[in-house]
Amino acid sequence: MAEKRIIDIRLFEELENTRSFPDYAGKIYAIEKEVHLICTRFARKLREQNFITGEFDHVYIVMTPLLGEQVVREAERQIDKRVKCYYVGVAIDSFNYKSVKEKEVYILELVAKVLLEIAHNAEQADLVISTHQLLLQLGSEVEITHLTKETKKYKIMITYQIHPNNAKSKAIIEYHDLQQAVKRKKAFLELNMYEDIYFLASTVMLQKDMICIKPKTSETARYHTKDYVTPINLAIEEIPYME
Repeated sequence: MAEKRIIDIRLFEELENTRSFPDYAGKIYAIEKEVHLICTRFARKLREQNFITGEFDHVYIVMTPLLGEQVVREAERQIDKRVKCYYVGVAIDSFNYKSVKEKEVYILELVAKVLLEIAHNAEQADLVISTHQLLLQLGSEVEITHLTKETKKYKIMITYQIHPNNAKSKAIIEYHDLQQAVKRKKAFLELNMYEDIYFLASTVMLQKDMICIKPKTSETARYHTKDYVTPINLAIEEIPYME
């Protein structure tokens, strides 16, 4: 069996059975952009931890009043081998009367329920449960690890946040001096799209007292990095100490 890691989770909606594929959620169910971003954060945090979905890597969740509340049913007809589609029962009026915060909590629970259906074993299920709890705790401020480099002397981590508190997505550097037992951290870049970090930070190295972050060099990478100054050089002394 293929062992793909999850890439994306998306929300759709359907009021009645049709032959066409459902629309993105937001017309029948009053869903704000922030609620959609919850699904993106959930998927990316799970991908960081190697959550395996099998032959597909995209999960589409269709909210519908045609099923009982939070009843999960795998779609009989799948649109693409890269995608697995699930229908989940959600009462329209009950959902739309919720506050934005209540909707966020509800969607997190709904997504977690679908992901537990996908989990291949107890270890994978634990990843879903722990990530669900982390997102409940940190919300939009959750950090997703993109790149790590560790030697006997230091450890460097590059993480990112997806629209924290409705602001632009951020790239974050964390530097650990393992010999001096000192940690430093700061947000070093605002991202036009959170996906830009995948192309901006291909490698990271320490050169004297500077951290150098080099980008990928493909044509796709050039599209994502054209609005930034690369490579990115950060002076260690300018990165604040962690409390």
